Amino acid sequence: MDADLARTGFFYRLRYLALPYFRSEERWRAIGLASLIIALTLSIVGLNLGFTTWYNAFWNALQKYQISLIWYNVGVFCALALGWVVINSAQQFCIQILQIRWRRWLTTRIIDHWMSNNTHYRLQLDAQEIDNPDQRMSDDIDFFTGQSVNLPISALQAVVTIVSYGVLLWSLSAKLVFFGVKIPGALLWVNLLYAIAGTWFVLKIGRPLFYLNNIQQKVMGDFRFELIRVRDNSETIATAHSGGAEAARLKTRFGPVVDIFHRRIYRNLYVNGFTFSFNQAAVLVPLIVTIPAYLAKTILVGGIIEISSAFNQTQQAFAFILNNFSSVGSGYLSITEWRAVLDRLYTFEVSLRHHQTQAAAPKITYATNSTPALDIDNLALGLPDNRCLIANLNLHVAPGDRMLISGPTGSGKSTLIRAIAGIWPFGAGSVHTPAGRVLFIPQRPYLPNGALIQSLTFPYNQPLDPTRVAAVLTSVGLGRLATKLDTAEPWDRELSPGEQQRIAFARCILLEPDVIILDEATSALDEDYEALMYQTLTTALPRATIISVGHRSTIVKYHTRRLRLTGDSAWHDEAINPIQAAAD
Repeated sequence: MDADLARTGFFYRLRYLALPYFRSEERWRAIGLASLIIALTLSIVGLNLGFTTWYNAFWNALQKYQISLIWYNVGVFCALALGWVVINSAQQFCIQILQIRWRRWLTTRIIDHWMSNNTHYRLQLDAQEIDNPDQRMSDDIDFFTGQSVNLPISALQAVVTIVSYGVLLWSLSAKLVFFGVKIPGALLWVNLLYAIAGTWFVLKIGRPLFYLNNIQQKVMGDFRFELIRVRDNSETIATAHSGGAEAARLKTRFGPVVDIFHRRIYRNLYVNGFTFSFNQAAVLVPLIVTIPAYLAKTILVGGIIEISSAFNQTQQAFAFILNNFSSVGSGYLSITEWRAVLDRLYTFEVSLRHHQTQAAAPKITYATNSTPALDIDNLALGLPDNRCLIANLNLHVAPGDRMLISGPTGSGKSTLIRAIAGIWPFGAGSVHTPAGRVLFIPQRPYLPNGALIQSLTFPYNQPLDPTRVAAVLTSVGLGRLATKLDTAEPWDRELSPGEQQRIAFARCILLEPDVIILDEATSALDEDYEALMYQTLTTALPRATIISVGHRSTIVKYHTRRLRLTGDSAWHDEAINPIQAAAD
């Protein structure tokens, strides 16, 4: 992955992100739309050229008082204007269609990569953590697809304009004399040198914007993440009466956003000040060049206007990079922001592919047993910093066993559960997972937004008998929710942590898994409700294999075995004496 991230070439990264879409199953629609956009763009340049030559004919007719020719040119202008409006509208429509199709395809692909093989989880464990993946999949993809359509089309229009208007400027230069000398293509050379000088200068003063725009994307994403955390923990903040402290913390987090924006403003002040001055001066240059010819009566007013229009059109095309260097205050597109977003999406995509590859060849070997038994052979588990948590673990959990995993904080209990679930990437050895349905219940169960029944059937979403659902909810002390099964609410905020854990136990009973893995799944319950949950679960599913992680001694009696982790990578597997467990 490091080798891929080291490739910083702009066109390499653009090709890496853009080509897959134009080679995908949607390639013919994409290529067709792109071809149509190109054809419309060429037509727009042709119409612009028609307007330029129209200026000459109209103003010369006006100067000579040729009434019939004046009205004829008015009609020509109306035809040109109608065509310009229709073709520009069609071009913008096709651009937007191509953009949304590309955005939909790219978003879908990245979401698939992000969610498959638990890549979203593995990214959080990476030492080179990708900040704010949500922002990259929403804002950055939207900006990237929009700019990747508009900027190349604008660049194409600039190139075609330079070619077509360059020919016109070359021919118009034949009418001009500079200090008694005719210079072939003089208008074109003046235009080119003017644009080169301006582009060189704006690149010189605007180069820091590439870095600043990249940093801005990060600090804005970090600030938005903090806002989401406050929203998700609003009740805790309110009950602690810590609104003032949180407000101060949010303001502190917003500080870098203001700082980086100020730095961009001042840098853009130089860029935009020069760009505006450059464009305003460009209006005067062709007039200065053509006034001597007008005074010598070798050209008419129409000729001056035609030359000015052609010169300014060509100058704008030559100055494409200058005009689109930064979007702040200019109304143009932004090459610097495009590059920043391109870099963020490229690093995100490379990281996703890296973790996909790692997931396809895990260091821990996983296989599925033919029975609902769990077998672990020579398993070693560590942390990202290479510290060993558990060494040489060998374990056989037979169908129907109820194993409690205990040990001091930091001994590796939850890490072992994650390894059994197949999502922990740091370690070695083999895990033969049970056949059949396995249900993992973490300390904070996930309740998807939507109807309550979806939370009860997650992750299988199988149809359930409402009468049975009501009975199970009653058995876990949540009978009041039986009438709200089809009610859509943010249930993770509507229910207390203890109620959410009871929903998770109801889910286990309803889905009837062969193996249940509970990671401190009763931490938010008092001892009475904890006892009720385990009693209800073991009564409803007497043949299920249960693997629990917990600290309380009160849950020992609901298990037949205990795996003790000592905290120094050692472990002990022992049977639980039911009489002693009941006494404890």
